[in-house]
Amino acid sequence: MPKSTWTPRQHQILDALEALFLAEGFRHLTIADLVDRLRCSRRTLYSLAPSREELILVVIGRLLNRMGVEAFSQAAALADPGEAVASYLNTGVTTLSRAQPAFIEDLETYLPTRQLYDRHVEIGLRVMGTFISDGIAAGTFRELHPALVAEIISGAAERILRPDALARTGVSWSQALAELSELIRYGLLSPGPDTGTAMCDTEQQERRHP
Repeated sequence: MPKSTWTPRQHQILDALEALFLAEGFRHLTIADLVDRLRCSRRTLYSLAPSREELILVVIGRLLNRMGVEAFSQAAALADPGEAVASYLNTGVTTLSRAQPAFIEDLETYLPTRQLYDRHVEIGLRVMGTFISDGIAAGTFRELHPALVAEIISGAAERILRPDALARTGVSWSQALAELSELIRYGLLSPGPDTGTAMCDTEQQERRHP
């Protein structure tokens, strides 16, 4: 059923399903489980999708669509290219940071949701590449390959969502996101005249005092 025709009650059920999936995953949940947990009828669930599998895709697709729209609208409103890239990344990572490991595992191991997620990632990479290209064209960012930089940023964002990666580095998720944003924002910046002069002065001193 198209989003525009969903009733307030259906939106409420979809919100509850999303919260349940993020907290527990979804592959183990049957329609009977959902009826019991949400205290709704089978008819209500089947009004959203004709099968359990399609219901899962509706819920996750709705989550990813909302995440993409919010990320783009917030980033596009920023004049600074570095802030735009960081904002676009932060919105997506912050949304998925609410998910428990069981959800991430189900998302990645269940083929239909993996394919759905991959399609959204491809869209996100193109959008981020556009923000990076705009920064390069404005002279704010270094002359780097936008698509490659977007892939690297996306890969880093996925890593900091993983508890094992955070445990190895000994930082919290919020710290990891803050540092990644800082790295992205300032790592992409094109060296200004002052930076270039400072680098030349340093090189000259090193040559004078080996």
